[in-house]
Amino acid sequence: MPPVFSKETNEVYVRNDGRFGQGRTSPCENKCPLGNPIQKMERAIAEGDPARALYVLRAGNPFPGVTGRVCPHPCEGACNRAQYDEALSLRSLERYAADAGAADVRRLKVLPASGKKIAVIGSGPAGLACAYFSALLGHDITVFEASPVAGGVPRQSIPDFRLPKDVVDHEVGMILDLGVRILTNTEVGRDISLDEIISRYDACLLAVGNRKGRMLNIPGIEYALPAVSFLREANLSRKSLEGRKVVILGGGGVAFDSAFTARRLGAAETSLICLEDREHMRVPRAEIEQADDESVTLHTGHLATSVEVENGRVYAVTADAVSSFSFDESGALHADFVPGGKLRVEADVVICASGLMVDLSLLDDSAAEKVERTPRGCVKTSFSASSIPGLFAAGECASGPSLVSTAVAEGRAAAFDIHAWLTGVEAGRAVDAWLGSGLIKYKR
Repeated sequence: MPPVFSKETNEVYVRNDGRFGQGRTSPCENKCPLGNPIQKMERAIAEGDPARALYVLRAGNPFPGVTGRVCPHPCEGACNRAQYDEALSLRSLERYAADAGAADVRRLKVLPASGKKIAVIGSGPAGLACAYFSALLGHDITVFEASPVAGGVPRQSIPDFRLPKDVVDHEVGMILDLGVRILTNTEVGRDISLDEIISRYDACLLAVGNRKGRMLNIPGIEYALPAVSFLREANLSRKSLEGRKVVILGGGGVAFDSAFTARRLGAAETSLICLEDREHMRVPRAEIEQADDESVTLHTGHLATSVEVENGRVYAVTADAVSSFSFDESGALHADFVPGGKLRVEADVVICASGLMVDLSLLDDSAAEKVERTPRGCVKTSFSASSIPGLFAAGECASGPSLVSTAVAEGRAAAFDIHAWLTGVEAGRAVDAWLGSGLIKYKR
C-alpha cells in the first residue's frame, strides 16, 4: 500500500500491513518540529519499557538525549492535559527514554548497500541527522568537519550544565556504528575543495550551520567577544571570570547560555541588554526565571549603542530604550526609540550575542560559487536541493537560525530528498522498506 499524505498535517503515513495509520495527529506531535511519536513513547514508558520508547524515538530522531535536554518543548504548549491540570513534561519523558533505554539498544533496520556515496559537510544536528538516515537507507556516508570534535553546537557551544558532553558523544557514536565516517579537522575550502568533493561523491549536503557571530555595528564592538567563540572557549578552557563585570548583548538562547556560563565562571555581576521586553523574549519562561534566580540583571527593551573603552580596556556599555522594532526581509533592524531613554552599565567583559550569520566561504572559487541565495544569504533550496545539481543544503545554512530539533528534522528530510534524487524511489516508500513494519511519520 502506498504512503498516504495528509495536507492537514503535512505528513506522510506509512503502514505495510495493509492498514492505514492514524488519521489525525495529536496536538503535541503536530507541534513537535521532529514529529516525535509522543503517544507511543508515553505508552512504552508507562508499560515499563523505556528501551521500546527509545526505539520509536530513534526511528525519527538520532538525538533524543540531546533534544530531551535542550529543546524548548513547543509540544508541551499544545498538550491536551493542560485543559485538566498541567501539560505533561514531554521533554523529560524523552530524556528518560534516552537515558534509561540505552542499556537495551534495539537496532533499526539498515537497507542493503546502494553503491551510492554521499558527502556531508558539517557534523552538527542537521548534518549528522542526514548521515544517520542516509546510512540506514544503505548509502556510503563521509562527513567533513572543520573542528576537532563532531557534534556541532551541541558538542562545542551548549554549556555542560545544560547538556553533558558524554550524551552528545554517545549519540554521535551510535551514528558511527552505522559505518558513517567523520573526518574531523578537515575544513572544506582549506584542506579539500568543494569541487573535489562534488566530483568524488554522488551527492553532497551542505550543513555548515551559522558559524559566524553577528556583531552589532556600534563604536567599540571590536572589543566585544562573539558569544559563540566565548561559549566554545568556555567549554574548552574554563577560563575564570572571577570578580569581573560581564555584559551580554542579545536576548536569545545563546545570550542566556552566555550569561549562565559567565556566572559559573565566577563573574561578580552579569547583565543582559536586549531589544525584547520580558513578555516577548525568544526563550522559554523558565530561562527568564532562572536568570532571576541566578541574579542576572535583564535590561529589556534596550539597544546597545556603544562599548566604552579607555586605553584598550572595556569599562561600560551604553544603550537606548526602544519603543518598537522590526526586521525586514534581509534581516536589517528598524527601531523607534524612547526620547531620553539612556542606559549605561559598567563592564569589564562584553559578549555580543546579537545573532548568527551563515558562513558559506567554502563556496568561494568553486563551481557552486553562484548557487542561488535567499535575501538573508542562506542557500535557496527546493526539497533540500540547491540550484546546483547534486548539491543539497539543510539546517541553518539553508533556513537560518533554528532549534536543534528543527535542524535534525531538516537533516532527516534532506536524507530522504537525496535518496529520492539518487534512486528515484519515493521517500515514503523508502521509509516503509527501511522500518519493515509499523508506522512512521515522515514530516517535512
